[in-house]
Amino acid sequence: MINLRLKEIADLAGGVVNNEKFNDLNVSQISIDTRTIFEGEMYMPIIGEKLDGHLFIDNAFEKGAIATFSKRGEIEDSDERPIVWVDDTNKAFTNLAQNYRISLDIKIIGITGSNGKTTTKDLISNVLESKYSVKKTFGNLNNEIGVPRTLLSFSKDTNIGVVEMGTDGFGQIEALTKMASPDIAIITNIGDSHLEQLKTKENIAIEKLHIIDGLKEDGIFLFNNDDEILKSEFKKIDMDKKVISYGMNEDSDYVIKILKSSQFGTKFSINGKEFSIELLGTHQVYNATVAYIIGELFEISDTDIQEGLNKKDRTKMRSELMSCHGFDILNDSYKSNPQSLRSGLETLELLTGYSRKIAILADMLELGNGEIELHRQIGREIDPTKIDYLLLYGPLSKYIYNEAVKNFLPTRVFYFDTKDKLIDKAKYIVSKNSIVFVKGSRSMKLEDVVEVLVDMKFE
Repeated sequence: MINLRLKEIADLAGGVVNNEKFNDLNVSQISIDTRTIFEGEMYMPIIGEKLDGHLFIDNAFEKGAIATFSKRGEIEDSDERPIVWVDDTNKAFTNLAQNYRISLDIKIIGITGSNGKTTTKDLISNVLESKYSVKKTFGNLNNEIGVPRTLLSFSKDTNIGVVEMGTDGFGQIEALTKMASPDIAIITNIGDSHLEQLKTKENIAIEKLHIIDGLKEDGIFLFNNDDEILKSEFKKIDMDKKVISYGMNEDSDYVIKILKSSQFGTKFSINGKEFSIELLGTHQVYNATVAYIIGELFEISDTDIQEGLNKKDRTKMRSELMSCHGFDILNDSYKSNPQSLRSGLETLELLTGYSRKIAILADMLELGNGEIELHRQIGREIDPTKIDYLLLYGPLSKYIYNEAVKNFLPTRVFYFDTKDKLIDKAKYIVSKNSIVFVKGSRSMKLEDVVEVLVDMKFE
């Protein structure tokens, strides 16, 4: 809740209140969506590719909006309706968020990377909440609209904000980090996400490293020391701020060692201190290590850090182990790219105690010109001695199938051109004591498959 006077909001956004009599109106929050706006909130009409928010200003007032922003000349002036005039509502939204952040006595932790941003954000928040009032990015709202929404969700009582920053093009991280002005900046890793837009992994690393541009003078930069491309590009930067590295490489400031993995989680050590997480996979240990480092920087005890690492408050559909009626689902259906898919398959291979291991995979998207070969590589790498059944869906996944079928028995690998056919086959193959790994890019909507499987029961 921002709880500011309308005049204060106008000043922060670089706008002007249409009538002085409205200056002292108290605004509880800013909303960009009339479907979810509450009485007492102020409407910000964002102009998008498909819709212009100005079309919904009347609807906002009907639902109890106390005021609205508007581009000059876009709507008629009114003595009855409080309006803050601006030249550009999208820019005003950014200005408001950036200046509001400056006005707060708050520490900001900024996170970017190809994989692990959301889980790392959740783990950091869970660790810090033992001692501080913490607000974090909701879900994965990490773009030019999501970041200002996150910043404006902070209040004067918030001690720490954890802000996820994403990109699908050049210059976006720089804009977001300058808006958020983080005290601590984190890069989790560099993967194949957004190769379609950024073309090379080196370009992805360069784009992600722009998170440093907004780092405060006394800020701290954390990075994954096992990521060779990230390390290589970072060495080219003249960095005058504190740097902390983490990874399995022995020259890391925080050295990770995996001690034990099972379906119940992972035990690991950081500089000799032992911890455990109820999450599966080596990639999750990296995420937990970042949370540990942040906890240490904010003087959280190891006991409270351990407790925070195993809190259940995490974003759904991300390496989520679901116990069903006689079998388990490893639900990682939110996104997919070669790096995160390999991590998921590695986790599936390491799990023990199951009679049948089944991988249900769909297309990895936004990989650019190399998308076909990247799918072929996955097909060549999947080990039929460690995974019993492979079910594939989507036009690009046909290339996984074409390679995998060379190694798998034909009765163990299947390709489907519709989700319904995939679901029918999955229902036939899944048996008691199976583990089913589900992963695909967001638009493939493999959660539809998960929803059906969850309801399955064996007689």
